[in-house]
Amino acid sequence: MELPMYDTLLSLPLFQGLSQADFNSLLQKIRLDFVRYESDTVIFSAGDLCKSLAFLINGTVQSSRKGTESDFTFFETIDAPCLMEPYSMFGRAGVYNRSYTAVTQCSFLMIDKQYIYTELGKYNICRMNLLNILCGKVQQLDGHIWSMCGMTLRERIVHFIKGLSDVQYGQKQLTIKMNDLALLMDATRLNVSRELNSLESEGLISLRRKEILIPALENLI
Repeated sequence: MELPMYDTLLSLPLFQGLSQADFNSLLQKIRLDFVRYESDTVIFSAGDLCKSLAFLINGTVQSSRKGTESDFTFFETIDAPCLMEPYSMFGRAGVYNRSYTAVTQCSFLMIDKQYIYTELGKYNICRMNLLNILCGKVQQLDGHIWSMCGMTLRERIVHFIKGLSDVQYGQKQLTIKMNDLALLMDATRLNVSRELNSLESEGLISLRRKEILIPALENLI
């Protein structure tokens, strides 16, 4: 394996802290599938079985997810490196919550779910890394719910967008009617429109018809 690829694999969240000796031993026991997708290719669709750890190791993808009543659609741009929905591999459903499409040519490393049980679980550092990833997601969701009390309308709008985001950086896009957003924010359409226009005047978002574009979530939050 070429050294740059070797270093890339060791930098992935599941393998961080693993010694080179253990990593070399692990590589001999598991199958690594490297898959390349051209731009505009659908990689996963919401509802597909999540059967593998899918690491985006090169390129950019866009994820999308519809609201429960299909009253809005949320898009986000994700750059490598990133582990795609590891929490969706377990639990009752075991399916992807979002759809993923390649924005540029992308490279993925796929590790079949069976190896988590048969090989990766033998390494304490891999178990702890995976546990930290899953717990981090749970803590993020728990904190999101309990921090909503006493927020201003602007804070609720930002909090809503942040809660929809799987990664807390980069470009986001929310397609929604103003009336639907006002209903979700428990506010009047006029007040929501004023807050959005204020955010736009500060350069934090761009408004289009039924669309809110956030160039960089890290600036908004």
